[in-house]
Amino acid sequence: MRRRRVVGLPLRAVGLLISSLSPCLLARAVQAQPPKAAQPAVTAANARVLDQLPFADRQDFEDAMRGFIGSTTDTARPKLYDFLQQANAPSTVNPSLWRLAQLNALHGLFKIADGVYQIRGFSLANMTIVEGKTGVIVIDPLFTTESAREALALYFQHRPKRPVVAVMYTHSHSDHYAGVKGVTSDADVASGRTRIIAPAGFMQAVVSESVIAGNAMGRRAQYQFGILVPRNERGNVDAGLGKWDSRGTSSTRSLIAPTDSITKAIERRTIDGVQFVLQLAPASEAPAEMHFYLPQSRVLDMAENATHTLHNLLPLRGTEVRDAKGWSKFIGEALDRFGGDAQVLIAQHHWPTWGNTRVTHALRTQRDLYKFVHDQSVRLMNHGYAPSEIAEALQLPPNLAREWSARDYYGTLSHDAKAVYQKYIGWYDGNPANLNPLPPTESGKKFVEYMGGAVAVIARARDDFRQGNYRWVAQVMSQVVFADPSNNEARGLAADALEQLGYLAESATWRNAYLAGAQELRNGPPPARRAGLDPDMLRATPLELVFDILGTHVDGGRAQNSRIVINWHFTDTKQRIASTLENAALTYVIGKEEANADASVALSRATFEGLVLRRQTVAAALEQHVITVAGSVGKLSELLELLDEFDASFPLVEPRIRRPR
Repeated sequence: MRRRRVVGLPLRAVGLLISSLSPCLLARAVQAQPPKAAQPAVTAANARVLDQLPFADRQDFEDAMRGFIGSTTDTARPKLYDFLQQANAPSTVNPSLWRLAQLNALHGLFKIADGVYQIRGFSLANMTIVEGKTGVIVIDPLFTTESAREALALYFQHRPKRPVVAVMYTHSHSDHYAGVKGVTSDADVASGRTRIIAPAGFMQAVVSESVIAGNAMGRRAQYQFGILVPRNERGNVDAGLGKWDSRGTSSTRSLIAPTDSITKAIERRTIDGVQFVLQLAPASEAPAEMHFYLPQSRVLDMAENATHTLHNLLPLRGTEVRDAKGWSKFIGEALDRFGGDAQVLIAQHHWPTWGNTRVTHALRTQRDLYKFVHDQSVRLMNHGYAPSEIAEALQLPPNLAREWSARDYYGTLSHDAKAVYQKYIGWYDGNPANLNPLPPTESGKKFVEYMGGAVAVIARARDDFRQGNYRWVAQVMSQVVFADPSNNEARGLAADALEQLGYLAESATWRNAYLAGAQELRNGPPPARRAGLDPDMLRATPLELVFDILGTHVDGGRAQNSRIVINWHFTDTKQRIASTLENAALTYVIGKEEANADASVALSRATFEGLVLRRQTVAAALEQHVITVAGSVGKLSELLELLDEFDASFPLVEPRIRRPR
């Protein structure tokens, strides 16, 4: 079979491959059953991609290495992505995705313009550093404290060591803020030596996206990012926005609440002598997000709203549906306001774009991309098409389809079209047959029964597998697995189909999800693991939002006959809250006390957190005299005992053992 050479990494990039997967994840990713080779139909389909896209275009590789100053080796995992140095894409990876994976493997310190630098490839996101008069301003301190610390250390190897005078969070996703204690400290922030600047609504967005639905999102993120899938040609090659793996031997995450919020649509700030023009872009890629322009260096930073990929309107991990129309509008406004002057376009993922002509072209492409997805999805919706029909019908216009930055590396046209539908009229497609379908296990049993039993279904599915109908095989085998999760033949065929779909996928997130599903069908889900609240996140969260979180932990089945009213007095913050548990719902009123409360509790915020995190019992707190309770101690203990714990490794591709109460 004819093979064309896929343009690979530049020679100067050899060895600059990020290699930083936590050893504990590597251990858990070891497979009892190894992955299989690509089927002939997959090999042929991936070969055809070489004739469909402009692989001879080398501009992105040149841009990705422009301004390179130096890097360091991740000593714990120096060879993790060495396999990407192979120029030609293997048959198990879509060549378009292989190209992106090579670009995202480049890492190090890069000069963007005078006084503006980026560290790329030390974590999923980029860290941008702007040099001020007396210190440095860190934009998005990565995903872990260790990766942020290493990134800043690399910068200081090549630039004068000065204090971090400000940290800016461009938006409310943890890969952009969770490394903050690697570049500053609570003490420096409390003293005013470091400012923390974020868009309005930042903490509310963090809590709603990362905490309230955090356990479900975290488990689904294992599929989206392929966290437990081995890094190799038959496994995880990329995460679409970069490499998931962060530098450092541990994955400590942190949060320091903002001390300063950007509240106006356009706000001008001078930070340590540097002029920033900040543009709020709420409810775009994140509920709280902002762009900024640096007039003196003519650098435009679009945060995560204009990267080198079609982004997600609804990530596989889950979140609130994003507004594609508003997203396009904010890019258009940035183009109109800054496009005439900007010479460099950067984002907090991927690599820069240089030159005003190319900058404006990139912004127009991204603007039109999200508007197209929105408008055409709505048009077909108003013609009566169901979400799956819209997703199957939509195709980008040829000019957009040949733009590398419009490809499906992170989001996909299919998934985004369904998200637009959901945003406007919800998950229900209007067909009453789909209004109240049977749950997966019951549906699977009836499906298999109607098809003549599992043996007959598997026999027919094997024929479809040989014909390359992997989507259908995965769909029908899922029914058999949910009907009988002990059917190893069905599990194996389902895994084989998912694996081939992964090998075909241009989207890194789809590939990762398919391969993670295949791995777990073959070897089972990861061991059960209790998911508790994150102490650093809890400490930084405003108290009223903490009670919102606690409400989502109340075990409805056990709490249905309980009525508990508590007056809380926080001795250090001087806050008062009255909480009521009734009808299995936890509600609260700020700044009030209930006259007929079951108990009035006085304690510090730290003691309260210790109780909530189960690091301390009420009895121990009383014995240590760090809490006083007037009224029923038993009611206080009962409330805390009614808070549920979650399994962070719940099944996704097979039935749950325990039904929800």
